[in-house]
Amino acid sequence: MSEALKNKRWKEIGYLLQHERNCLELGQEVFARKMDVGQESISRMEAGSRRIDILELIEYAEVLGFSITQIAWKIETYLSALRLLPLPKMNVLDKKIRVEVTWCENGFSASVTDFLSGTFVFTAETFAELQIEVEEGIDSHLKEMAANGDKVPWWLAKKKYDFEYKFLDVRSLLNAYSPYVPFAAISRVTDIKQSLLSRYAKGTKNASPNQIKRIAEAIQKIGKELTAVVV
Repeated sequence: MSEALKNKRWKEIGYLLQHERNCLELGQEVFARKMDVGQESISRMEAGSRRIDILELIEYAEVLGFSITQIAWKIETYLSALRLLPLPKMNVLDKKIRVEVTWCENGFSASVTDFLSGTFVFTAETFAELQIEVEEGIDSHLKEMAANGDKVPWWLAKKKYDFEYKFLDVRSLLNAYSPYVPFAAISRVTDIKQSLLSRYAKGTKNASPNQIKRIAEAIQKIGKELTAVVV
């Protein structure tokens, strides 16, 4: 293997790890403390300026909340999309393409970077419309890749994946689910006043990361209770 290929792989692996850390909104200093290493060590890992041994990768994955199998799959599929690795031959996990959602002016904005070369941005007035835009947009891109003779991982070509929507702000989260989960229900579960939830949704008040987590967990809890209904 050439040194140039090795260096490209390390650089992209570092970028992927940095991306996953940023998705958790953890700074390098905080992340370094959780790994019990210096911040400079994390910085060099993510910059691809030093090699990462298997034990460090395991520890990094644990702080991210992933198993070593999950982080290895993310690395393999990401490098494959960049043509820095052969295409994966096995479907060892259920694949999820992460879609990062934010609120932009009077509607939703979403970006997709996982497993695809480049960044794709979609906008829509409602969350339901946004989901359609994302699914149709990715499907159209994959068909275009195939038509151009580009290699497409088999699990992408055969649609063996699901979308995972990550909300980066409380406004997009509340506006996405308010048509289905009323503020009154969220308030009962979280003890957050309806008036405050309304201000979060309108963007006149910012929510702390802990508040956002409580709201997300409340929506998940209510959703599980609704799906358990049998008639």
